[in-house]
Amino acid sequence: MLNFSDDVIKWQLKYGRHDLPWQVSRTPYGVWVSEIMLQQTQVSTVTRYFTCFMAAFPDVASLARGTEEEVLSLWSGLGYYSRARNLLQSARIISDVHGGFVPSEYDALMSLPGIGRTTAGAILALAYKKKYSILDGNVKRVLARVFCVDRPTNASSTMRDLWVLADKLLPNKNIDTYTQGLMDLGATVCVRGKPTCLSCPLKQRCQAQLEDAVGAYPVKSARKKVAKKSIYMIVFVRNGAALMVKNSGEGLWPGLLGFIDSDTFSDDILKRFADGFALKVKSIAHLPNFRHRLTHIDYLVHPVRVDVSLGVSKGRHAGLKWVSLHNQGQLPISVLVKKIFGLFS
Repeated sequence: MLNFSDDVIKWQLKYGRHDLPWQVSRTPYGVWVSEIMLQQTQVSTVTRYFTCFMAAFPDVASLARGTEEEVLSLWSGLGYYSRARNLLQSARIISDVHGGFVPSEYDALMSLPGIGRTTAGAILALAYKKKYSILDGNVKRVLARVFCVDRPTNASSTMRDLWVLADKLLPNKNIDTYTQGLMDLGATVCVRGKPTCLSCPLKQRCQAQLEDAVGAYPVKSARKKVAKKSIYMIVFVRNGAALMVKNSGEGLWPGLLGFIDSDTFSDDILKRFADGFALKVKSIAHLPNFRHRLTHIDYLVHPVRVDVSLGVSKGRHAGLKWVSLHNQGQLPISVLVKKIFGLFS
């Protein structure tokens, strides 16, 4: 393991990424926000969201004062929306408990919603230059190849061993450069498909490369079955605007605006929804179906346009909003809902 960290550090200084938005003026707050956004999301996607988010919420105090709808609006399309709600909740805790400063202690970070061992380690290493390891997907792939880890990297026993290995490899200085270098190596060189081994600083010590077996690592884990499901999205339309409902705290997209959804569709189901919102049905049109894949569910989406007029009011309904079919502005909506709006353009 001698000089492993030195090789990574030297490579990062010369070839690593240095112009990502959260690197330009690195702050603990910016590192924290970026690390939450980067959970299960590619850098290319996060970059544009991070810039807009930081413009709206430049520090902990401004985020703590924000509303859930404002935060979710800026998160719209990024997915895994619990991250946004955890970020807001954590900002309020940091503001109340930690004086508005992102904690620099491991236990304090781990106590915040949405922060696990890798995120805490990244914040401490990158923002505070403290000696903590990380083990995200990119780093696991690098270690699995360099040391020929012959078990699925998501197995709990393998993860324990990888954490021990990651801790042993930590340098005593330049921890921020080393941590960024490991992430950069996994993201730009030691990629999942077609890694560019000839340009890797670890090629002389990579056991998978020396054994001509790079493609065998990381060892593939058993694939989880993805459920297939049909869902009907009922879009009530009046005067060029669609009726949107705020999802409750449960379900796939809690806190976001969406359309009425149902596992099945019939005249009775439509009448029940229309009567519930005091709407009169004028016409029905079935829009083109499309597939929408989530991590655990593969949806066949059936959008249904229902043109309506107002009926007899039955009182105010909380969480309802009429939104223009052609201009949604900055609303907290999912990618699936954005796809349906696209059918009207």
